[in-house]
Amino acid sequence: MLNMGAVLLLLIGVTDGVKTFCNATQPHITTQCFGSLGGTVEVLLPTKTSQNDTYLLKKNNVPTLSERIQTNIRYSFNVSTGIFTIKDIDRTDNGEYSIEVHDTTGKLVASTKCYLTIEAPVSSPLLSRECLSRGQQRVSCSAGGDGLHYSWSLDGLPLNGTRLPPGPGNASDVTLEVGRSGLVTCSVRNNVSHAAANITLSVCDVYVLIIAGSLSAMALLLIVVLGVYCAKKNKTSKDTTEAEDVTYADISVLQRQGQRREQGEGEVEYGQVKVAPGPRRTLETNVDECVYAQPRRTRTFKIGAFTAHFRL
Repeated sequence: MLNMGAVLLLLIGVTDGVKTFCNATQPHITTQCFGSLGGTVEVLLPTKTSQNDTYLLKKNNVPTLSERIQTNIRYSFNVSTGIFTIKDIDRTDNGEYSIEVHDTTGKLVASTKCYLTIEAPVSSPLLSRECLSRGQQRVSCSAGGDGLHYSWSLDGLPLNGTRLPPGPGNASDVTLEVGRSGLVTCSVRNNVSHAAANITLSVCDVYVLIIAGSLSAMALLLIVVLGVYCAKKNKTSKDTTEAEDVTYADISVLQRQGQRREQGEGEVEYGQVKVAPGPRRTLETNVDECVYAQPRRTRTFKIGAFTAHFRL
């Protein structure tokens, strides 16, 4: 039979080096005891009834300590106080311990058992807060250790089922209803230690959340519009650059019939007029007295016996 009510647990600190105590003096039962990983455990066992009595301490039915056996420097037993001590506890210290007390004739005069479970102590909790879309608040609590149990309070009053929305108990996070504010405390415990942390909450403003979401959507839309505009602008600029070209009009100046230059027969002179960049235009040529390009306006230049017409 395992007696849970016979355990007396003293907690000294919440970090490595936690010291626990367990009373295992009740006979014919197995007492549940707990030790903190890296710490020290003291188990109170029955003492001798006389100076001539002897004791034998076993772990999992294997002799561990006696007047003649001293095999583990982490284990010690004080015969006068009946306290069995384990230091620098590790996972291998899990198991069932028993002590037997015999008189000088070898008769068993006292015995008891305890089962020692090792757990990592609770680390300092960390709290975080989140405003939900409907104005509720979610508070999360995280801590290290084995077998953790969580409890919550608001301004010193427990957050039970009447003060919380429906959800699982003993949870590492809690959701507060709209309008809740104050000092929220998260308490974390296990069988070897406990710790707590606080956070002060103000009411979440739903409108602020909506405005923040709208601004984010508008910013995203603006980025998309600017991207489309820049893409179209780059394409238009590229098409314009490809369309620009340099067109030259060849102007042929012919000697008018019936006129001769002093140097001899008529000669033909050619010039080039540079037309501003733009789409190419078809040149129409008419072989007559003069060959002209087809510009928009006509200008006439007369040099001696020669006349040239320019259409620009």
